Amino acid sequence: MKLRNRLWVMISLLFVLLCLSLYILIVQAYEQRMLASKEEVSITQGLSIAERLGGTYPRFPERTQGYLTAYSKRLEARLIVLSNEGLVQFDSFNRLEPGTKLAVTILQEPGAEARSVFTKTTAYGYVQHTLIPLNQTSVSGYLLMVEDVNLVYEDIGSFRRWIFILMAFTLAIAFFICYWIASWFTRPIHQIINEARQISQHHRSFTYQYRRRDEIYDLVEAIRTMVNQLNQYELRQRQFVSASSHELKTPLATMQMITENLPAVREDPDLHHEFIQDLSLQIDRMKEMVENLLQINRIWDQPLMREKVTAEQIKAHINHQFQHLAAGKNIELCYDMAPLAIHVDPNLFFLAVDNLVSNAIRYSPEESTVTIRLNRVDKTHTIFSVCDQGIGIKKEEIPYLCDPFYRSQEAMEWNKEGSGLGLTIVKQMVDRHNGQLKVESSPGKGSCFHLVL
Repeated sequence: MKLRNRLWVMISLLFVLLCLSLYILIVQAYEQRMLASKEEVSITQGLSIAERLGGTYPRFPERTQGYLTAYSKRLEARLIVLSNEGLVQFDSFNRLEPGTKLAVTILQEPGAEARSVFTKTTAYGYVQHTLIPLNQTSVSGYLLMVEDVNLVYEDIGSFRRWIFILMAFTLAIAFFICYWIASWFTRPIHQIINEARQISQHHRSFTYQYRRRDEIYDLVEAIRTMVNQLNQYELRQRQFVSASSHELKTPLATMQMITENLPAVREDPDLHHEFIQDLSLQIDRMKEMVENLLQINRIWDQPLMREKVTAEQIKAHINHQFQHLAAGKNIELCYDMAPLAIHVDPNLFFLAVDNLVSNAIRYSPEESTVTIRLNRVDKTHTIFSVCDQGIGIKKEEIPYLCDPFYRSQEAMEWNKEGSGLGLTIVKQMVDRHNGQLKVESSPGKGSCFHLVL
């Protein structure tokens, strides 16, 4: 069942329950009010008759009977005088013999207070029995009033039918209103669905506008963000494929040119040896580029295995991997590392460290310094930094450093080697650890790369 229909049914059911409750309350209130009013009238009339009979019963039987007959005709009710024991003394209809014991519910608990009871009988329908003491101070008998109240209950039934028809008419209108409300509420969802169905591989846009600030607005914005991210992902994917194809073409073209010219330089040993070295260099460059490409894909596929890595382990790893490379350029590796440990995936972390330190050494002049720092930011964050005194990076180029194959103009002029994938790998490692990569740089003065983990 569609959401619109479910909302329609739910709201309609709630409205039906509300109308049913109102119907019961109104009918009960009306019935209680009608019966209470009739009871009050009957007790008032009964008290008036009892007061009149107080001077004749039981001393003047004839006058008592006369009063009963007269009041019975006037009120259209049957009046019966009972003894304290509930035995018939006088009957306005003259049908009950004196001394008859009546089996009436109201006589089961006689008392000194006037009261009235409504009963449904098989023969006469609804009947009202009202019992009035003849003497409030010293009960000397009771006056029993028997009245036909079918008209009262007919009036109550008529009121019920009228209210039922009114409620049914109201419900019929309410069903249409509820359907309109459900349609109005779900209309944005249908519009979102229709807009989303237009999204395809060749048409990826979401232009639906929603003004109200509610959950549907959040859904619209989430879909719009998702579509934009998909577009950005596709754009980056195309750029990545284009850039990787271009970068792989360069060493391939060089290798092809070298292999085509090798036979021509075979007679010159020195030139032939130089060609072989260039070919080997291009092969190594291509292998590094392919390995980096594979590494970029593997970072997101392999599970994250966090372990404790100490500052001493980081320092020992850097010295083992880069001390000889730094010594070849007379670059000093300086350490400012607090004695603490971080919980990271060692393979991914050291892969990022290798890329940062190798870049720092590669783009630094001779007899300069590369500083490696490890410090605590707060109770939950640690910052690892690699700072150099190299060529630096322009401010407008910093946002693109982590794009695949991106290399600044200064970097390409300073060092022809490099695939432009190192910082991409670093950024992915940081993202896997829910961290941040921050860059501080000034052209000609050096750069600092900070990993906040």
